[in-house]
Amino acid sequence: MTERVVSPRVWHLLAWFLVCAGAAGLAGCDSHAKASDNSSLRADQKSKEYESCGGTLHCDADLRCVERMCRRTTRSAVGDYYAALGQALRTSGDVQGAAAAYGQALGHYDSEKIALPPDVDCAYGSALAAAKAKKENAELGARVLHRCILAVPAGSALRDHAFADLATLNDVGLDPLVLGKASPSDAYLTKAPSAPSSDKLTVDVKPTPAVTAKTYQVLPDALAAPDVHAALVACWQTYNAASHKDAMAVTIGVKTSYIPSEYEDESGVFTLKIDPAVALPAGPEASADGCVRAVVEPLFKDLKGVRDAFQTKLTITVK
Repeated sequence: MTERVVSPRVWHLLAWFLVCAGAAGLAGCDSHAKASDNSSLRADQKSKEYESCGGTLHCDADLRCVERMCRRTTRSAVGDYYAALGQALRTSGDVQGAAAAYGQALGHYDSEKIALPPDVDCAYGSALAAAKAKKENAELGARVLHRCILAVPAGSALRDHAFADLATLNDVGLDPLVLGKASPSDAYLTKAPSAPSSDKLTVDVKPTPAVTAKTYQVLPDALAAPDVHAALVACWQTYNAASHKDAMAVTIGVKTSYIPSEYEDESGVFTLKIDPAVALPAGPEASADGCVRAVVEPLFKDLKGVRDAFQTKLTITVK
């Protein structure tokens, strides 16, 4: 029988394969091999950024296999710091601060003339979507997330997370058909925002400072009456249509005081006064304040049953 001789080159490649296979559960396998070590792989067969790999020779040019994924190695240290800060702020609940930090990350990548990594851009879009209470954040977030899904491969975790974040923008008017385009669009929030059902809205009344007077409860009880509740919901509907915000809050100062009777054989009375409205810039908040006051002022003017003196600010929230 003729003995087959295995060349040292084949033994070398076989040994490399076995080492990588054994390291599958570790933090990746990087052979440091050059592309020329595997001539059987054509350029169009190599993994793109964020696609899987067994070693750097499986990755496209300028990419390195890290944790079994092709990643770029040219990055901005300062940009990545601000991206990490954005993640920390997002975790703490400061979504506005997180969006601002990611914005600084993008600025440093741009100033250093380093191509922006999609992972930073995708995280920026996610933070903007979380800060959608500001319409400009929601619009920009949709654009950045669209840019993200165009930059990363189908099936990647980054793409899946980006679509999950885009889904949270449905209630502020995201048109999903725009996402079918092959490049970012100028506008994304072109549909009418969805609003909560009015029969599920609640009216909450909170005094600041808290009131311990026994008859204070007359005020929130009056605001809970069905006809008053309906009127406050109508105020919310107008506010929601103008601002696209789900919660409307209006603060009104109230003061009760005792006025003695002019006659000795008659008891005095308690009166309730509402503080004058504070001037607000024209907009949904000013309209909401005027609408709520139009409901509350005549109600409190004829309110009976208050027999304590107190002063507080009532924050009436409909959400």
